[in-house]
Amino acid sequence: MSTPRLVVAIDIGTHGIGAAWSVISESNADPSSRKIHFCDQWESQPAPTAKNLSALLLNAGGELIAWGYDARRLWLTQGAALREQGARYHHGFKMDLGVRPAAQPTGDSSADSNPEAAEPADKDRGVLRRSTATDRLTPALLTMLLREVVAVTLRQIAASGYDEEDIRWCLTCPACWSDYQKSVLRSIAVDAGLPSEDGRVLLSLEPEAAAHYARVSGVRVVGDHEGHSRDLMAPGARFMVVDCGGGTVDITAYENDADGKMIEIGRSIGDRFGSDFLNRAFEKEHLSDCLGDQDILDEIRENCPDALLNLVDQWERGKLHVALDQDENLNLLIPTAIDRRLGATVRKRLARRQNKINDSIVLTPAQIHALFDTVVPGTLELIEAQLKEMDASRGENTSPDVILLVGGFSNSPYLQQAVKERFGERAQVMVPPNPDIAVLFGATHFCYDPQTRARRSRFTYGTEVNEDFETGVDPEAKRYVTSEGLVTCADRFSIFTRAGESVATDAEVMHQYVPLEESATEVDFTIYATSDPDPRYVTDPGCDALATVTVDLKPVMRFKREERAMRLFMRFGETEIKARAELVQGGGEFATRVRFHSNY
Repeated sequence: MSTPRLVVAIDIGTHGIGAAWSVISESNADPSSRKIHFCDQWESQPAPTAKNLSALLLNAGGELIAWGYDARRLWLTQGAALREQGARYHHGFKMDLGVRPAAQPTGDSSADSNPEAAEPADKDRGVLRRSTATDRLTPALLTMLLREVVAVTLRQIAASGYDEEDIRWCLTCPACWSDYQKSVLRSIAVDAGLPSEDGRVLLSLEPEAAAHYARVSGVRVVGDHEGHSRDLMAPGARFMVVDCGGGTVDITAYENDADGKMIEIGRSIGDRFGSDFLNRAFEKEHLSDCLGDQDILDEIRENCPDALLNLVDQWERGKLHVALDQDENLNLLIPTAIDRRLGATVRKRLARRQNKINDSIVLTPAQIHALFDTVVPGTLELIEAQLKEMDASRGENTSPDVILLVGGFSNSPYLQQAVKERFGERAQVMVPPNPDIAVLFGATHFCYDPQTRARRSRFTYGTEVNEDFETGVDPEAKRYVTSEGLVTCADRFSIFTRAGESVATDAEVMHQYVPLEESATEVDFTIYATSDPDPRYVTDPGCDALATVTVDLKPVMRFKREERAMRLFMRFGETEIKARAELVQGGGEFATRVRFHSNY
């Protein structure tokens, strides 16, 4: 790989997608003054913005008609004609990647993805799941969306005199995504035209990217009892990043070391508490209740999804001005296409419920609170859990804890006030400038020069081996006698790193093994993960097989069995797990990116 001359980051959000880039140069070495370029001119955009809409409009054959804000414009203005032609509008589909797809109602022309109906996260085991089905539509949609953004970015870069070969890329992903989902994202990147060579495309966790931005955004925190302030790059600074996006709320926490580099001190956690779920709750619960008949809402969704989208957009805009102590109603004008479908009975119902108002959807303060309660309490509990992790890792550091709210939803006064009310006495709650671009710009900084020195392992990772059988400890069912008469215990868990363990980003863990049988010409290392910090067997409850690394032994078959040693190396400190194996007696190295099975 040639030395990159510039870095490009693409933030793939549930609601919006954008790209930013920076030239690698001496003048850009200082992150606090680094110049970052980005596109803020998108077809049919309502106003200049760094991110286009994560939306696609496809014809009946699945071919692209338009994307981004332009797709939304066409769907709103020409929806009826497009539906007759079999066109479908897709938005909010990112969080369906790698989880059980929602069953689409018959005749649902809007085809908006429905993460709410997807398999819920397992609260006890993080992202580990067994036998989780995956859909094929979401990767195809993400590939199509990413391909368009890459094309726009390359045109912009080419106009500045750079070639595609000059670029190192970075894609963002939620902290709560499993390693399997990250693996699928990397495949999507290749299908979208990005390089497949190792090191040419990095993945960055969204809150970790936001941390890179927050450190150079100008945010300053009170550092001592005398009121002296300092920035987040100072040694010893402790801060939590709460990335509040459209699909998820993702959280990580860090403490700077003596060099100002970030050491992860919390756990990368997250859940489906993004702002898009407020929109879904508004449509599914409040509108359905207002109309009094689910069939009416289904008819509206079927026959005028463009008008329904217009109404939900009004809520999308209005919710960003709602406060925790809201004491006024929020009125949303009913679009004409929907109004025509409301009969006298529904209008009378609206008038009775809404103090004689039947041309708008009225939300009272109590109803607004009920909608926000679908996501805010869960967000607060995630922050609480992360604060406890930070407390446990404090040691002798007396620096105050800081909670940084980033992401588009962090602009919500309601969310800001709720976080300050709950945690204001335990931590400094801050919102950096332009929090909606924190992940995008932060990912650019990350791609240019990652500032994370160590991360915490999400799970206990290891491989399956046979070890000496311990009578009275190991069950007889696991006794395995080799052809040479060695008595071994099958299914033992050979641990490489434990859940919660701090792992340096450049650390590589190595274990050495020999084949079990004389006749073996290849060995498969199956990689397992579990939340248990000290598993004994790979068959223990909660252990999942993630991937397989195969080593060819034919080059060393001339040696005795015990001399055919293999070394398995694994790296856990990066955003993705990597593995390589080598034969001690020579015969080459077997480098592999861990390809995760679909049951993870």
